[in-house]
Amino acid sequence: MRADESPDWLVRLYEEQGATLHRLAVLLGAEEGSGRIVRGALLALHRRGHRLIDPAERVEFLQETVVHAARSVRPPQQPLDLPSVEDPRQGDLLRALSALPPRMAELIVVSHYLAVFGPELAGIMRMSLRACNQKLEIARETLRANLDDGETPPAGLEALSQEITAALRASARTVQAPGTDTLAAELEQLGEGGQLRFGPRSVVALTIAALILGLVLAAVTNPAVAPAEMPHASPDAGTEPTASRSMPAMVRGIPIYYIGRQDGAMYRELRDLSSSGDLVRSAVEALLTVPPADPDYESQWDSGQVLDIEQNADSIVVDLSADAYADIDGAQEEEQARNQIVYTVSDLVANPDLSVRFRSEGRTPPGAFASDTGFKREGLDPMPLVWITTPRNLARLSPGETSIVGTIKPGYGDPVVRVVNSETGKVMLEEAAQTATVANQDGWRVWSVKPSLPAGRYEVSARVEGTAGRTIAETKTFEVG
Repeated sequence: MRADESPDWLVRLYEEQGATLHRLAVLLGAEEGSGRIVRGALLALHRRGHRLIDPAERVEFLQETVVHAARSVRPPQQPLDLPSVEDPRQGDLLRALSALPPRMAELIVVSHYLAVFGPELAGIMRMSLRACNQKLEIARETLRANLDDGETPPAGLEALSQEITAALRASARTVQAPGTDTLAAELEQLGEGGQLRFGPRSVVALTIAALILGLVLAAVTNPAVAPAEMPHASPDAGTEPTASRSMPAMVRGIPIYYIGRQDGAMYRELRDLSSSGDLVRSAVEALLTVPPADPDYESQWDSGQVLDIEQNADSIVVDLSADAYADIDGAQEEEQARNQIVYTVSDLVANPDLSVRFRSEGRTPPGAFASDTGFKREGLDPMPLVWITTPRNLARLSPGETSIVGTIKPGYGDPVVRVVNSETGKVMLEEAAQTATVANQDGWRVWSVKPSLPAGRYEVSARVEGTAGRTIAETKTFEVG
């Protein structure tokens, strides 16, 4: 937040973007959780308001957060189910779009509904520019081929893009706005310590805007296409049972290592992955295809395929398609990409001395990934100074005593842990964590706190003084109840 900025900037941003963000979440298959997703995005932006001061960056952050939160609540292989419209041509286009593989459909929906392309779209999707452009081109060509009935000449890509945008916006207009009274209260009550306080005039303005927004959306919504009749409830006899029967078993708590956007350090998330019989392969595939749940993380891998995994007692050979390496540019990105795979697979097989060698379609990989002896872990060097390991980001916990656990590198003081109710701004806990005096077998000092928390949404942060008096912090959000 700029020094000269009005304190109600978040209110005004919600007035401008709230309806679009809600409709985006619904188009991406997260109708039931859309209100929570939009609220979470706004509150996450408020926490970063001092860092994100450019209006365009703030909007992009909200869009990015909504896209990936919607993806996280939708089963991985579940097709998008777009609200139907009256226009026959638009209806055909939306059905063809819904029939695409979910990631293809998602990319088209985000780009054409929001009208963002190029670097902006790549940022929202957490992809490299090259990979994003290639995948969007493939998705549009696939959609155009699926629409070809053999009689009508297929539309050009530019004309098709205009049709897609019109159809998606018509579909979005059938989505009614959620209730906004609780959001006004949340924005008003954000607590002390960097929180936002609104005077009565701002709250009144937000309430009026919310009422007007609801009336406008109700007016433009076609009653014949009410939310209760959206495709979530409309039957498709052959689709639902088949998807249910083919749902693979899930293995919980697979370690996947991502890169911190701010500090470039490596952070671990525990993810639930489909059991394919080869967990190492599943974990590496997740690095290439599964975005981090925490918006503060990213991956240097965003395309390509796992071709083969060869595993011995103390070594693993990872063979990837050539395009997996294509968008990794520069020594820092190459080192981070190597470490992501090395730390992920060595953690998974519980062998810190594991050697990982890379291949590209069975041949020698690009220079930074080529090694006859392979690559090993570099201890704690690539890891953050302080880390929250439990709970996971976006976890749901039971009310009562909550165990918050993390690690800190040896040689630094005890971290100060702060737990804040994201809905009310109330500080539930702020104290130095109980920290082990000696490091564990992995080299970390383990710390913990155990606050008693009622139902609600919370943000926990752990901070410590780093070198040169710089404060280092790790933050996660979770829900109780």
